[in-house]
Amino acid sequence: GGGGARDAGLNLPPTQGTTRDGAFFPGVYDYAYEPEQVKHILGDSGFSALRLAVNIETASNASALQRHKAFIDALGGRGVLCMFDNSAPSGTTWPRTGRVTGKVNEVAQAWRNIHAVFGSYGDAVMYELFNEPWGYQGDAGAYVNDMMSIVQLAQLPVDRCILAGLYGAADVQSVARTGWQGYLAYHAYSFWLPEGQRTRERFSQKIQQDLAGLSSRIYITEFGVGLDNLAYDTDEDDLRHDVVRHANRHTAVDDWLNERPTSGPDLKSICSLYPDNTWCAKYARSPAFFQEPNGGADVTAHTGGRAGGNGANAVPSASHESETMAFLGGLRDALGAFKKQKRSIRGLYHWHGWHNGDSWDFWDAANAQSSRMIQMIMTDLRQTDARADDGDPFLSEDFVNDDQQVHMVVVQQLSLKPAGACPAECAASVCQPGNPAQIGGKLLTGNFCTHTCSMPYKGMRYCGAGASYQGQGAVQCGTCANPAVCSGLPCWPTEIHGNVTGLVHTARPILAQTRTLRVRRVPAAAAT
Repeated sequence: GGGGARDAGLNLPPTQGTTRDGAFFPGVYDYAYEPEQVKHILGDSGFSALRLAVNIETASNASALQRHKAFIDALGGRGVLCMFDNSAPSGTTWPRTGRVTGKVNEVAQAWRNIHAVFGSYGDAVMYELFNEPWGYQGDAGAYVNDMMSIVQLAQLPVDRCILAGLYGAADVQSVARTGWQGYLAYHAYSFWLPEGQRTRERFSQKIQQDLAGLSSRIYITEFGVGLDNLAYDTDEDDLRHDVVRHANRHTAVDDWLNERPTSGPDLKSICSLYPDNTWCAKYARSPAFFQEPNGGADVTAHTGGRAGGNGANAVPSASHESETMAFLGGLRDALGAFKKQKRSIRGLYHWHGWHNGDSWDFWDAANAQSSRMIQMIMTDLRQTDARADDGDPFLSEDFVNDDQQVHMVVVQQLSLKPAGACPAECAASVCQPGNPAQIGGKLLTGNFCTHTCSMPYKGMRYCGAGASYQGQGAVQCGTCANPAVCSGLPCWPTEIHGNVTGLVHTARPILAQTRTLRVRRVPAAAAT
């Protein structure tokens, strides 16, 4: 929402069809999640806001709107509601128009219904008036005129409205050039760049160019890339990228020892490994921060024993240069650049948080390293903008902000596993993805279906949910999910809720698993 807060958000799509197509089916959306799950699972994982889909039918259903309200309330009352286009024929996602022309009055009435429920939330809940207006092509004027008609007819407060960029919400500059002064929604996906150009540097450049001069008005309401099987230690990227935390003459890179480290890696050893770290480049030459080495063993162990090496300038490994790491790293670099300019974006919403086992699923075990990187990007965003006063090497504006989030690599060790073995009938060799044009069609997770495999058709089963995939001979494949699925989200150990620190700290070595400690220098008089 508005104010000084930055939304660290997650998209919770309707639990129907696939995440690509599910919101485009007509009718009231099916949302199987439970508010109590949302509160604990998303809250424990570092998210502070939700983006929820609505369509005309959902916004015309009082019970559905109250359910959306319960989800928003569960995560502290912050988020974005977005109107999605849907097809006219039932049971399919096509044809769609990608524009509201001809149905402005219907869409306006839908928004009037939404505002009747969420009006009291103020700018903590924002209104994204229309998702990905690709049907307008490059006609920004016609698009903005339609959106303003909706605002006026629905009597919406303009300062709570977000207009998506043209096409797939990729072109915000054209919308801004029409004279729209309000907030803008931008979507960032790895396929925005052609193959052969998908490097970390190019992703960063593209995002910075797309949002140039507008970043402080931007909500990135969707960003995504295939998350599966990233073979890279994303926590090392945090050391390479992030500000080194220094307090009471000890360098802190975790919250071990009750957030009051009495020993730890010294500043010099960290900055020798990561000389382009923004903190090191800015402050490391200050005599005030020179100190005698005390080993640096944790950092050395965590970075593969490369003490004295130049991690920042080393030739990247193949896994580091993967499309996943390049996209997430480029996004992180771009957002960091905006922060340095004191023009941070308003909010960031990952696509997606439905535990359906696809390669974009934040919760799936195969995606854990990538999801950890997303956690770190969200943590960056929630920190305040960089200080304008460079004359304070001690960063004497004191605060400690412990992110209190469960490490996504660790949580796979803690999550509840399905009861029973994964049936052989759920393997890809005998069960293929369901039809994504059907509301019940599901994709595979790796080489398995994690939903239901239908009865055989000419020797082949198909993965899905609902009546089309049930019947005699169908096989339940829920035990193939990792972690287990509970109402669209992972089954979550209840003890995590009250004891994040204990469970996480005992699960992995210190640097590989602890939450990042955000510390500024405590004046000597107070450091007693």
